[in-house]
Amino acid sequence: MSAIPRQKACIACAESKRKCDKKIPECQRCVDRDVDCVYPQPKRRRRDRIAREHQPSDLQGYTDVNNLGASLDFQEWDPILPSDLDLTFANETVPYIQPVSISAVDQPFLETLPGTSNISRTPGLWFLQDDTWVKQHRAQESGCTTFAQLESFIREVEGMLRSWVKDGRNCFIHGRLYEKGMPACLQGAFTTLAAYFSGTPAVTETILQISEDSSGSVLQDDAPSDPGPRGLLSHLSRVHSLFSYTFIRLFDGSVRHRASAERQIPTLRQWVVQMWKTAKEYQPRNSFANRIPQRWAPQAVDEEYDACSEMWRLWILIESVRRTHIVVDTVLNIYQIMTKGWADCTGTVMVTARRGLWEAKSTVKWFDLSCDKGPLLVPSLQPGSLLSEYRVDEVDDFVKLLLSFVVGTDKMQWWIRRSTTTGGG
Repeated sequence: MSAIPRQKACIACAESKRKCDKKIPECQRCVDRDVDCVYPQPKRRRRDRIAREHQPSDLQGYTDVNNLGASLDFQEWDPILPSDLDLTFANETVPYIQPVSISAVDQPFLETLPGTSNISRTPGLWFLQDDTWVKQHRAQESGCTTFAQLESFIREVEGMLRSWVKDGRNCFIHGRLYEKGMPACLQGAFTTLAAYFSGTPAVTETILQISEDSSGSVLQDDAPSDPGPRGLLSHLSRVHSLFSYTFIRLFDGSVRHRASAERQIPTLRQWVVQMWKTAKEYQPRNSFANRIPQRWAPQAVDEEYDACSEMWRLWILIESVRRTHIVVDTVLNIYQIMTKGWADCTGTVMVTARRGLWEAKSTVKWFDLSCDKGPLLVPSLQPGSLLSEYRVDEVDDFVKLLLSFVVGTDKMQWWIRRSTTTGGG
């Protein structure tokens, strides 16, 4: 009599390295987390393997795509997909990421720097892993120490806000973030910024007064309660709104308006913390790894594209949260240094540093770049080995701005020179 095979842990518990009670049809942990409970298929016996090897050649390599799982809850946040999407691929194949184990360290999909966390490489989840939400504290002083250098960063952020009201995007507000409609709390801030940057000195006081009154109205709104993408987008939009109102009043020069903006700084910091907590605690209902076919088949195109498209849209939301946190936190710290001479270090967050990912215009372009080279998810204010391991043209412009603030413009110029003369590290 053949031995009875031992029941293995379900895939979800195995990937999470959690104990599985192995109940059929669903283990209790998956029931509690409201996720699909799927057990690994037992190994085929020899005669089954022989039968499979002798099946018709047109059936070999076929992948069943009927149970790839439900899509993420993006009904309330559904940016329009790019109209210029190109689905023509080389060799008539669709790009995909081969699922790998959590212990893998040599796959190109996620690239970490020496000294940083070894983040799980599970497809589609590299920007949601627990390690990516850990804030780190800097061990040395910033390379920018003079008021002139600090003010230059403020001017850069002002330029970002100008770009937003002019082009609909900037280095921390993605162009597709609000393309399906801007939340009501943000519409007033957007209009006020546009009027402020295009207005004359004669109307500046009026615009600042509108900003003060409007920010007071925003403060009356209740905190979002939805833990999903819709709630996270609401958190992000109200941070963008209050930050816009606060920024122009802090740095315009009017003493009265600066004082009123200072009183709202604690609230703005609190909202950033709430936004970060919501993003950190969010988990998709289904793993992207289970929804991307192992091999290409004509029947898998729709399922594969939908999974990759949702992955890209979720990354846009999460990366916008990361960059917004960095910008708001840095601006408020600089203001405190300029007014009080010191600022508490609240910890640096991680940001995607690979050039091209933020600027990608379609799912295919973003996904191909993510597969081709690691996205370089690195601590924003800790350059680590980034300067020595990568060329300047491999790094995102936003990250280069942060690096110039951390290491100083002189060292940045040396990095540029080194990249140009030697081709990098």
